[in-house]
Amino acid sequence: MSNADTTAFTLGEASRLLAEQPFCRWWGFEALAVGHGTCTLRLPMRPELIRPGGVLHGSGYEAVADVAAWIAIMTLVGEEPMAVTIEMKTSFFRGATTDVTSEASVLRLGRRVAFLEARTFDAEERLCAHSTLTYSRAVQDPAR
Repeated sequence: MSNADTTAFTLGEASRLLAEQPFCRWWGFEALAVGHGTCTLRLPMRPELIRPGGVLHGSGYEAVADVAAWIAIMTLVGEEPMAVTIEMKTSFFRGATTDVTSEASVLRLGRRVAFLEARTFDAEERLCAHSTLTYSRAVQDPAR
């Protein structure tokens, strides 16, 4: 059995979600893999994403890490559209001139808050950025 078979949110479901969400379609994210509490997502390099100096703009590293983290949560709990980022810190190590891939993993999943990290690499597998993220999870409580 592969990792994708043991998740609450499969690679196919991740790909569907990315195709359905207008902001994900605009960025061009591609789901590469999901596992128990993990997601690997690619952001293809496009001219619109390049900053002066010829490298990926910082928002690209953060967007791909953020969406990979969102999907990583769903691999544990199923589709949770209202899980939202409440804090994100990104350290940038090098500028990418190629597609980038972000590997997100859940560090701790609570009932209301999730803590994650994401590492973003260029096509040569050099670490370009590291992010830590905190997500607020939507609690489905009809009494609220």
